[in-house]
Amino acid sequence: MEIKSKIMNLIEKVREVRLGEIWNKLKKPFNFCWKVGLAALGIWFMVSLADLIICEYKEIRFGRYQWWERDDLSKNIEIRHFKKGRVATYDVRLKKIVSPKLRWISSTPERDSLTVFCDKDGKRGFLNVNTGRVVIEGAYKRAWHFSEGIAAVMTEEGKIGFINHENEMVIPAEYDYIDEFDYIFRNGYCVVKDGEPHSEGVIDTKGVIALPLEYDNIHLNTVSNTWTLSKDNKYGLADENMNIVFEPVYKRICVNGSKREAYLTKDGVKQLVSFDGEVILPFVIDEAWPLEYTANSQNGEGTVDILHPFLMKVMVDYNCYGVMDSRTGKMIIPAIYTDIKLASKDQIMAEVDGDEEYNLLFTSSGEMIK
Repeated sequence: MEIKSKIMNLIEKVREVRLGEIWNKLKKPFNFCWKVGLAALGIWFMVSLADLIICEYKEIRFGRYQWWERDDLSKNIEIRHFKKGRVATYDVRLKKIVSPKLRWISSTPERDSLTVFCDKDGKRGFLNVNTGRVVIEGAYKRAWHFSEGIAAVMTEEGKIGFINHENEMVIPAEYDYIDEFDYIFRNGYCVVKDGEPHSEGVIDTKGVIALPLEYDNIHLNTVSNTWTLSKDNKYGLADENMNIVFEPVYKRICVNGSKREAYLTKDGVKQLVSFDGEVILPFVIDEAWPLEYTANSQNGEGTVDILHPFLMKVMVDYNCYGVMDSRTGKMIIPAIYTDIKLASKDQIMAEVDGDEEYNLLFTSSGEMIK
């Protein structure tokens, strides 16, 4: 038993010695490793924190740093689209964002070095398409592109005026906003309105009224550079210098391309007239057809359709019909009806306003029966 005890004590001492030696050998590398690991963890934490701070700064400054779409605003300026529906201008030469974050930027300036933007508060301003930088701060409820050196803006009172590149109100804000207007000057003129019926007119770039504000509608004919005027469902024409060529008394006016002449329709008669008032064609029709009527067949069996020997159905302005005597080339019934047909060889029926009831009756000479 004593020998066994001695052996066990010896084994225990050996174990203690070897474990101690092993620990002594491993203790130093172990201490080094956990210190390095702790340092690495600290570095990772600091880098992550710094990245978070940078990203949050960019979020506050520009919106999301990650952008997914871009548009070319000019040669060196891009519009970059970020998350949260924000945009900003980016200078490809400087390789940085050069505008604050905005709701939108118009990418089609078309006529000028300045284009419109909408800021985060919904206000409109202007930035330079060549630098990407804001030059007129967002201060207007609405704004339109510059044309011929000035741009229309809407004030807080809802009135339309015009500013120059220095943001000076060069034409007072006294006109009413109309949704379909683009407020662009063309050849020195712009259509405006004061909000009342019969209140469209034209001003020049100085704000001088070129056409009084008394028309229902005014629009530019780009080919002929003339202006069609409407008032009380009648039409007139002004030339490129705002001289009235034809008063608004016609049912329809169509300028003949770039020529200084126009087709005028009045009281069912269409003429081609020069801007000087000379009648070039006194009688113009778009289409003509021979009229036919129904009569009993000669053998008494059934009916047949017979062409009238001289009455012609004519169309003027594509939806107005009348009757012409082909023997004389003159209108016997003006082209003011929605349809025409023969009741018999000697009677003509006319439809009014497309009601499909031929409630007017004329003789073959054009005299009204009822």
